[in-house]
Amino acid sequence: MAGMRKKKIILNVLLLVIMAFAVYLLYKFRVKIGKIASPFFLAVLLTYIVKPLADKLERRKIPRPAAILAVYMFFILALAALGIFFIPELVNNTKELLNTLPEIVSGYQKMVDNIIIALKSSKWSPEIKTVIFNEMQNGIEAAQNYAAEALKKLLDSVIDSIKIVIDLTVAMVIAYYFVKDPEHFKALVLSLVPRRFRNILIGLGKEVNSVLSGFIQGQLLTALIVGILESIGLMIAGVKYPLILGMLGGLANIIPYFGPYIGAIPAVAVALTDSPLRLLWTVIVFIVVQQLDNSYISPKIIESKLGMHPVTTIFAVLVGGEFSGIIGMLLAVPVYAIIRIIAKKAIDAIAS
Repeated sequence: MAGMRKKKIILNVLLLVIMAFAVYLLYKFRVKIGKIASPFFLAVLLTYIVKPLADKLERRKIPRPAAILAVYMFFILALAALGIFFIPELVNNTKELLNTLPEIVSGYQKMVDNIIIALKSSKWSPEIKTVIFNEMQNGIEAAQNYAAEALKKLLDSVIDSIKIVIDLTVAMVIAYYFVKDPEHFKALVLSLVPRRFRNILIGLGKEVNSVLSGFIQGQLLTALIVGILESIGLMIAGVKYPLILGMLGGLANIIPYFGPYIGAIPAVAVALTDSPLRLLWTVIVFIVVQQLDNSYISPKIIESKLGMHPVTTIFAVLVGGEFSGIIGMLLAVPVYAIIRIIAKKAIDAIAS
């Protein structure tokens, strides 16, 4: 009996050492691992988009492989249609925006100069003026640094576009097999787990799958609807570059709580250079669309609730943004929800 207990302790210690070493390797080679794993993450995302549509086609007596290929063909044709009707306008909007950036910057410079003139002619004490001028200078330098960093990231993303295309192509192949042979991958994972833990793992997988499917499918559809509504609203308001600004707002909406504010910044900045009235209408457009989203769109589309308190959600998004930037903010909520599910299952297993 004592020998078995000693053997169990040794095995547990060995398991902890192996896990610690695995965590160390993951951290040390995180960049390379991230590059290798990116097609698989994209494949998971594609799987949750393609699978519901393939399931519907399969229920109409269409073989599963043909159903998956039909969904792929639909998306390819949809992208081609976007390329014909939408992309040229989007490109034109982007070109016009880039061409007028110097004018926009000049407009903001004039605003700053007017503020400085007003401050110099004011009756405030020299000490207060000095403090205000220093803070304004720090703010301008911070804005310039942020703009330079954003431009650098934009150029880097353009350079990495080839890799993105390759990753997406590989992800489509992987997602095809994920959707076609789900039982194969389920059996493969279960074969690596001791029998006594398999039922726990199956239950865990079902809960995680429910969270991911509800979040991914719901958020993508919500982002599309919000982007369309904001683009239409900006068109009606007469704001320049409505398509690109509206779609940016829709994409940013995926980030809980902070996304709507992040998405509104480019449109507000462009409208501010036009006129105060245009700025007012732009703000109204984003407020109205967000009220529609909060009251009707998200509650109707995202049926699977994550059950997270707003404070917890905000904390998770802040942590994700601190560690991984925008990507971290996007993934923070589902990652936290999955960790919570795993922790609950582990506690229940230990308690039982």
